[in-house]
Amino acid sequence: MSWRTRSAAIAGVVVVVAAALVAVGRWEGSHEATREVRGFHIVQRLIGPLDSPSLSGFRVLPGFDCLTYRRGTNVFALELCVDGSGRVVEAIDRRAYDRRIWSLRFDPSASTDRVDRAEVDRLLRKMGVQ
Repeated sequence: MSWRTRSAAIAGVVVVVAAALVAVGRWEGSHEATREVRGFHIVQRLIGPLDSPSLSGFRVLPGFDCLTYRRGTNVFALELCVDGSGRVVEAIDRRAYDRRIWSLRFDPSASTDRVDRAEVDRLLRKMGVQ
């Protein structure tokens, strides 16, 4: 086998392996985003409406804003974070010692879950955020 034939074969194998890795990476990313969005839905069901009487506070961060909800004496038991367009990017359940966090902060555009951003802004203003 000549040097050129061997080099072409190696290059072909590298291209096939790279394409396979890209495909696996995309599948894994999509699978992870789906898992995170399922977690967002769990927390949203626990919260109920965004203007729930259990609304207890907020966090305003670069890129997204969060609303926190009370359960019992824990004023930060549940948290839902949304970006400027209303995409849910993070949800936290702190009701137990081992808190559960679902997050797409690393890729907010992968979130298919949305809430009414105008409602979030209204609630933030109601709590004193300008």
